[in-house]
Amino acid sequence: MHKSPTNSGAKQRILALDYLRGFFIIVIIVDHLWRWPNLFATISGRGELWASAAEGFVIISGLLVGYVRGYKNRNLPLFTVSKKLVTRGVMLYLWMIITSVALVSVSWNLTFKGNMAYIPINPGDWNTLFASILRTDYVHTLTHFLYLYAIFLVLSPLVIWLLRRGRPIVVALFSAMMWAWGFTHGIEWMQWQFLFFIPAVAGFYLDVIFEKYHALSKSIRLIIRYGSIAVFLITAAISASIILPTDPGTYQDTLFGRDPVTPATILISFTWFLGLLSLFQLILPFLKKWLGWLLLTFGERSLTAYILHTIPLVICQLLFAQSDNLWFNSLLATCSIIATWALLKIPYINRVIPR
Repeated sequence: MHKSPTNSGAKQRILALDYLRGFFIIVIIVDHLWRWPNLFATISGRGELWASAAEGFVIISGLLVGYVRGYKNRNLPLFTVSKKLVTRGVMLYLWMIITSVALVSVSWNLTFKGNMAYIPINPGDWNTLFASILRTDYVHTLTHFLYLYAIFLVLSPLVIWLLRRGRPIVVALFSAMMWAWGFTHGIEWMQWQFLFFIPAVAGFYLDVIFEKYHALSKSIRLIIRYGSIAVFLITAAISASIILPTDPGTYQDTLFGRDPVTPATILISFTWFLGLLSLFQLILPFLKKWLGWLLLTFGERSLTAYILHTIPLVICQLLFAQSDNLWFNSLLATCSIIATWALLKIPYINRVIPR
């Protein structure tokens, strides 16, 4: 009886995910430019709020891997699915090497007027650089996510194998234990994988989740939708009111942290993601009409945009000195977003750079 609305809801929710992923890419571009103050600060939170676009991007990636590679490809041989995932993981690892070497090389050989990320390796020490990058001891900040995503994709076949055998609890327990080990031993990818593989489990059972959701009464569904939005808006506003008045990069928070990734950060990340997803689904008609050209382009080619956004950011830091001018910084951020979008429109760009 609920088949039609469930399928329709699933399609709408997946489309909303693409728009939300595009929004996260825009926030990442603004945060990586690191020009404050600007008009985008209240939306991006300078990447310093209790949760950031990085967590949301990891959650969406895990959810879609669970849904597309796990559930929708469930009738394909596991070897076929695994080959796609591992190949993509290796490709992203190679792009992590390429982008890190390129960005460090530019930083060592050019003089920047703006601020670039700190490189903890002596200029010209190429042997240490290559060894550090290959071991993932060092990854450039602007493409840091690539190494995490590469590891998660290589491990995903094991997760899908367990999910195919009806073992979601085993996946969740192993993920929790890996987070705990990473948390106590300072291993970054083990902490972040919890934000990837728990959503992957949800993605595998996404149709079931939608079916149960649509089986609820309309009043309960409205409470879930508007309640999640309200919780997100209230807690995000509280976070912003505490953090944004401080100078960029100076606020210290032991409860909500990413180094290490604390339980509070994980909880608020999932909470904000649900609220944002509900909000984006609610305003989807508006987004399609006015922002689809931008958000959907970024959302459907998120990894390409993530890699390409380094180009306008490097150009901005080369040509323009740091400034406290709100309007100038906002203009630079806007130009960086539009320039990244324009790069995505280059014909056949995805044949070179993964999407």
